[in-house]
Amino acid sequence: MSHILIAWELGTGAGHLALLRPVAEALLARGHHVILAARDIGDAGIIFNGLNLPIVQAPICVKSYKGLADPPLNFSEILMRYGYIDQPMLRGLLLGWRGLLDLTGTDCLMADHAPTALLATRGRAMGRATFGNPFSVPPPISPTPNMRDWLEVPAQRLQSSDARVVATVNSALPDDSVPIDSVHEIFTGADHMFVGIPGLDPYGPRGSGQYLGLHSASSGSATADWPDGDGPRLFAYLRMDYPHIDACLRALSQSGLRCMVNLVGANPEVVARHSSKRLSFSAGYVDIAAVAAQCDAVVCHSGLGTVNAMLRAGKPLLLLPAQLEQFLLARNVEKLGAGLAVHPETAVPDIAGALRRVLNDESFKNNALALARRCSEPSSESVIANAVTRIEAGIKGMAA
Repeated sequence: MSHILIAWELGTGAGHLALLRPVAEALLARGHHVILAARDIGDAGIIFNGLNLPIVQAPICVKSYKGLADPPLNFSEILMRYGYIDQPMLRGLLLGWRGLLDLTGTDCLMADHAPTALLATRGRAMGRATFGNPFSVPPPISPTPNMRDWLEVPAQRLQSSDARVVATVNSALPDDSVPIDSVHEIFTGADHMFVGIPGLDPYGPRGSGQYLGLHSASSGSATADWPDGDGPRLFAYLRMDYPHIDACLRALSQSGLRCMVNLVGANPEVVARHSSKRLSFSAGYVDIAAVAAQCDAVVCHSGLGTVNAMLRAGKPLLLLPAQLEQFLLARNVEKLGAGLAVHPETAVPDIAGALRRVLNDESFKNNALALARRCSEPSSESVIANAVTRIEAGIKGMAA
C-alpha cells in the first residue's frame, strides 16, 4: 500500500474536485492510502462525501499583492499573484507542503494546479504526476508564453516576469533543493496527465501520450427536473457571481426551450424572479453525465468537466467564461465548431443573440456530434484506469 497525496492549490470551483474524485476512488479500491489537500475544504467535503480518506487544508497564499500589471499575460504573472514575488511567503508555503508530505509519508504526489506542492517535492525520491487541465502546466519553453495572444506583448515583459519568478523560487527553496533555471522546470519530472484532447489544450498540442481523453465527472447526483411540455431541453450550469447572470437567465427564459438551471450560489429572490413553466432550477448539483444524455444544448462557464461531458455526448455549447482559463478552453471549443464563446471582457454581451445562433445553426450540433464520434474512446472508466496505472508505475519507478 502506498501513500498518495492529491493536491489542489490554485483555481476555483468544484470542477477540480469532481474530476479528482473518481481517481481517488480507484486508488482507494486498489488498497492505497489517499489524502486530499484541497484549496477549498468546504467544497471538498461535499464532493468527496462518503469516501474514506482524510481531507486537509492545502497550504495557500493568503496575501494579495498590489501594483501587479493587470491582466496577467503568462503563467509567471499568474504565479506572482500567489506568492511568487514574496520570498518569505513562498518559503512558508514550501515548508507547509514539505511538512504535509512528511506527516503523510507521501510516496506519490498527484497535483491538480499545484505548482508549489510540486516544488516542495524537488530533490525527494517520490512519484510525481499532474492531473487536470493542461492550462495548469505551461509547455517547456522560455519564457512561458503569452496566454492572451490577441494582445501584442513585448518579449521583454514575458522574460522579465519569468526571471522575477525564478529568482523568488530560488531564494525560497530549501537548501537541499536544486535551483531552477526556468519557470517550466517547476514541473520537471512529473508524469503529465492532461484531461482532454489536444485540440482543447490552450498552449497547443503537445505529446499525444499526455492526453487522457474527454474525462468528466459529476459534482452531484441530483436528478434532472425538466419543465413539463414538449420541445428541446437546455441545461445551464451557472454561477450567481457571473457579472451578466440576469441577462443570461432572461435569455434562457425567452429561448422557448425547456430550461433547467444549476445555479451555484443562487438566492431565493433570483430563483423566484426567473422561475417559470419553461425554466426550473435544480435543488443541488445534478448528475452531469445523465443531464448530458438528456439535453439538446448547454450553457455554462466553460468548466473543464462540464465541457468534456457535453462534447462526449455531442451537445452544442454556449460558453460564458468568467476568467482566462475558462476562456481559453471556450475559444478552442469554438475553433472546433462545437459551440460559441462570449468573451469575458465584453461589457454588454449579446447572450440572447449568441444563444439563438447556437440553437438555430445546425453546424454547431453537427460538429459536436462528429467530435463525439471521434473522441468516444477512451471511456471515462479507461481514463481513470490509465491514470491509476501511471501513478502506480511512478511509485514503483522511484522504489526501483
